Amino acid sequence: MQPAPEATLEAAARDVQVWAYPLIFAQRVRLNFVQPLDPFAPRPPTSAGAPLNTFGHQRRLSDPTLTVGVAPNVDTLYSVAWLDVRHNEFELRLPDFGDRYASFQLALPDTTSPTVISRNTSGGPLPTIRIGKGPARLDEGNDEVRLRTNWRYVMVVGRILVDAADELDLERAHQLQDAIELKITPRGAPPVLAARDAELARYTRQAEIVDPTAFALALAQVLDDADPDAVTDALRRDIDQSRVQDVGELSSPATRAIAEGLSRGYDDIDRHVRSFGRLANGWAVNDVGTAFGGDHLLRAAVAHSQIFINPVSEALYPVCEVDGAGEPLDGERWNYEITFTAGALPPVHAFWSLTMYHAQGLLVDNEIDRYAIGDRTSDLRLGEDGSLIIRIQASRPAHDVNWLPAPTGPFRLMFRLYRPASTTWDPPAVIRVDRAVS
Repeated sequence: MQPAPEATLEAAARDVQVWAYPLIFAQRVRLNFVQPLDPFAPRPPTSAGAPLNTFGHQRRLSDPTLTVGVAPNVDTLYSVAWLDVRHNEFELRLPDFGDRYASFQLALPDTTSPTVISRNTSGGPLPTIRIGKGPARLDEGNDEVRLRTNWRYVMVVGRILVDAADELDLERAHQLQDAIELKITPRGAPPVLAARDAELARYTRQAEIVDPTAFALALAQVLDDADPDAVTDALRRDIDQSRVQDVGELSSPATRAIAEGLSRGYDDIDRHVRSFGRLANGWAVNDVGTAFGGDHLLRAAVAHSQIFINPVSEALYPVCEVDGAGEPLDGERWNYEITFTAGALPPVHAFWSLTMYHAQGLLVDNEIDRYAIGDRTSDLRLGEDGSLIIRIQASRPAHDVNWLPAPTGPFRLMFRLYRPASTTWDPPAVIRVDRAVS
């Protein structure tokens, strides 16, 4: 193969990054959960990690110690299983959750979600779920849901609402988690641990984004595990033109060009987080949920800020990184407020929350251990006119009612509207009110 001009390598590597970013990130999430180097190692109570084909149950709501994935919620306990459907058939039976919110999302390695099974939307006890290998097909009934896919893995994500301040409620939620039944029927020869999984587990997430060698290794595993129909001729051409899979044989200038292309793709993804979907008062609102179609940049940006979100019928996730004047949110420089006028709270059939994250998508440690505020916050206070003002700042205000602590630096906010009553709701702007006190 003749050496390609460096500009061609850079442009092709940028395009491959945009396509591959969410799949490589999803692969990293899988590795973090199943821990291929030590799958049976003890996990902290905030983790829902477990060996492959096994449910892991989060026993305590997420806090800043949780660094798996990005933008965890602090409303529900997670129960998660990564399933290898190329080598097994699965049957999942769920307990009766009564009037407690519970949902089970079926997610694929391309970060789409064919369906979410949710108690209220199914109108009674949750159906049995059967998952196996085959051409893409979803059959949904009141008693049974069947998913067939040619992706190697399916992730099942259970979300179970809990009042963490109530020990009895927490115990009951744990009992419900323990009542989840997963039956496995092996198909064919048992799989051998992928050598690349063990090698990838030794890399950092940052390395596989920008380092051509680590990216190439991660991409190779993604392609092996992918549904063949997802690897289009156009994608193959981009991969071939990028020469990323030949990186060990290329000259230093060519390798640098690939690295530049990967960085450029990542920058495009990061920038798109602030503008994907529709823009409303500084918020980026993704109205299509996980129905990305052929919009690879949207899929990558959503993965970057909120990987493995629910379909929009189950939850809406507006994201904000700028204030009402369009300036980046920064707790070191400014104090902020969000004001809901009377009767204008987020429209939901279930519940809503507003969560604070560092710019990288991790929860923010703070002196009152509050990471989100919402309709179930116990000491939430409304004004005499029925309005709600949420104070957002790093230092503790004189009156900390409705205070959502921010970091001393850039941050990101995310609303969660569970079972949204409207997908056209516009969140109010984040308004600067005064200078932060250092």
